[in-house]
Amino acid sequence: MSYDEIIERVQERAGIEDRSAAEGTTIAVLQELCDRLDGKEANDLLAQLPGKLQHAVVVSPSPLPISGGEFVANVARELEIPEDEARRRIRAVFSTLREAVSRGEFQDVLEELDPEYADFLA
Repeated sequence: MSYDEIIERVQERAGIEDRSAAEGTTIAVLQELCDRLDGKEANDLLAQLPGKLQHAVVVSPSPLPISGGEFVANVARELEIPEDEARRRIRAVFSTLREAVSRGEFQDVLEELDPEYADFLA
């Protein structure tokens, strides 16, 4: 999936009017997600995404585990939006990632996260 396709899907699914806000959302959620993954797994995920997204995210060698609620709060704070809006945008990014990467890779990512993150797939 191309960079433009990813951004367009996130924008549509999250109901974001502005393309730059959809780009910022995608990058913020992807960074927050990669911060929760082991460095190898984060790199594996990014390897299946367009170069523009790969270069926008900094991979840490070790995961920083946090709850799903903290994940939402971090995204909301980063994007300066209410938490309910952040949750909607996170779901849009997660559903788009599920389509953009292989099934096996997406499953590997989910296995590294706390089960409560499954709420973001609804």
